[in-house]
Amino acid sequence: MGAAVRPSAVLLILAGPAGVGKSTLSDRLVAEVSGFERVITATTRSPRPNEIAGRDYHFLSEEEFDLRLAGGEFLEWAWVHRNYRYGTLKSAVLARLPHTNLVMNIDVQGVRNIRAAAATDPGLRGHLVAVFVAPDSLDVLRQRLLSRGPMTEDELARRMESAVREMREHDGYDYVIHSGTKDQDFRALIEIWQQVRART
Repeated sequence: MGAAVRPSAVLLILAGPAGVGKSTLSDRLVAEVSGFERVITATTRSPRPNEIAGRDYHFLSEEEFDLRLAGGEFLEWAWVHRNYRYGTLKSAVLARLPHTNLVMNIDVQGVRNIRAAAATDPGLRGHLVAVFVAPDSLDVLRQRLLSRGPMTEDELARRMESAVREMREHDGYDYVIHSGTKDQDFRALIEIWQQVRART
């Protein structure tokens, strides 16, 4: 049976608190579902162990970030945890979206900014599907954050405060995944994708 031609590709956005498993879901979706590619976002923070530039993030210096920002190259950007900036380059999305399903993971600020951009950009309008990944509990989220590597008490407290704020916004999303195991979360994401595909 031949593959059906999609009338339009989808930008599937996964949002939620840091440590909830958005990157794992994105990577697995790309690996196991044909036709998906991951949007590589940019950041001014340093790579974590095992992270590779161009695969996990575009790691930019503060100066590089400023130059690209001044040149209007970002679709959205924000300060995260007061320490560094994250952003989505227009080139990473708009040139690929007409013909390729894209998945990306960003924080709730980024979702708000991309939705605002979509209101005026026909290249984005009608393509967005926003999924909020909610942690099973704040205690579980705390343990996940601590398992990612060394972190000061102040940084952990900031991330937990951010998580509480972000979780207040989940009602405004197209879909919500209530996080369990990695396999349960992925099954929930696949069910969402099947619903989206049926609509399009």
